[in-house]
Amino acid sequence: MPRTAALISLGCSKNLADSEDLVTALKTVDFQLTDQLGDADLVLVNTCAFIEGAKQESIEHILAAADGRKDGAKLFVAGCLTERYLAELQADMPEVDQWVTFKDYDRFSAVVRDHFPEVPEHRLRRDQRSQLTPPHFAYLKIAEGCDNTCNFCAIPLFRGKHKSRDFDQLVAQAATYHGRGVKEINLISQHLDYYGQDLYGRRRLPELVRAVGAAAPDAWVRLHYCYPNDFTDELIEAMATTPQVVKYVDMPIQHGSDRTLAVMGRRTNRKQIEDRLDRIRAAMPDVVLRTTFIVGFPGERDEDFQELMDFAKAQRFDQVGCFPYSDEDGTTAAKMKDKVDPEVVAARHKAFMTQQKRLHRERAKRWLGTEQTVLVDEQADFDTFRCRHYGQAHEVDGATLVSGIHAAPGDRLRVRITAQKGYDLIAEPVP
Repeated sequence: MPRTAALISLGCSKNLADSEDLVTALKTVDFQLTDQLGDADLVLVNTCAFIEGAKQESIEHILAAADGRKDGAKLFVAGCLTERYLAELQADMPEVDQWVTFKDYDRFSAVVRDHFPEVPEHRLRRDQRSQLTPPHFAYLKIAEGCDNTCNFCAIPLFRGKHKSRDFDQLVAQAATYHGRGVKEINLISQHLDYYGQDLYGRRRLPELVRAVGAAAPDAWVRLHYCYPNDFTDELIEAMATTPQVVKYVDMPIQHGSDRTLAVMGRRTNRKQIEDRLDRIRAAMPDVVLRTTFIVGFPGERDEDFQELMDFAKAQRFDQVGCFPYSDEDGTTAAKMKDKVDPEVVAARHKAFMTQQKRLHRERAKRWLGTEQTVLVDEQADFDTFRCRHYGQAHEVDGATLVSGIHAAPGDRLRVRITAQKGYDLIAEPVP
């Protein structure tokens, strides 16, 4: 009988892409996936350690997996938590059989065989790579790590320097997804628009965007996590002129005050950011802009926060995430002395989100009465389906709810937007 493995994958889409690589390696040693933890011979937990809440969630899942596994089953733990806190975890959690660090990923099948020497090994073709998302959309991770030194971010400390993946292999993977019928390919990495600099000596994201579009001509191509300082005119042109690329920009800006941006270690100021946004909107008038901000960063004054509020109001972003600052182990910001009082941080976060909720409601009116093509994600209830138009990314944005139709995940429909409900839109099918 083949061995079975159960996977618990936590955290972001980049971590899910890593889980797909690890599951693919499991298949090479003849493991089959099961969703029944108590039946699995191997339980793999791929952890997140981005913020404190994610660390605690990861630890809880590890302990639950240790208790819920069957007798004799092995417990493997991978991901960011392992990479950041390996020594402490090894001392505190003897129930874990194998801590899987990033350097183990390329040899994961050998790591598994160390615990299961009886399993056979075979090689998978590229088109057999595991896909853990629903069949109609996929993540294509184009690089690992980050060369930026933002003072609040721990990712470079454990993910390492930016490392681009081979251009031709990425295009081949996009073609494989197209062959499977994938309708949306999401390009992801920590710093998307830096792609190619380390491997080829120049930024090649514009070329990659066009090549992926050509390899998957029926799919939406969506770009996630581009930095304003590297969002070149060439990239803007590639997005604007490649039909498969949805006009959607996910750009973490983090603040609207030059002083706070400098203290954060960001490499742009407000004027440069505004110039990039102006150029993007000029080339793609219907573009949807998503961003994230941090409030309460060490040294943030009342006037800095007001500049952020004014900036967000003036720019009228479509989708916004906002995080209250918290110390992260090993970061420069954690050592800064000019911390903002936690009550002030909470108050600023509440004020920002109150304003943003109103701005979002006003901004969403742009969709009312328009016809849009939507991608069906899932059935929400008896006759209502959760769908997304080009300006709605999976999980991070709202959805478009369509009733009175017969559809299946992966279908595309033409709808008319009739109303908004919170962060979602309501639509009816166009005959």
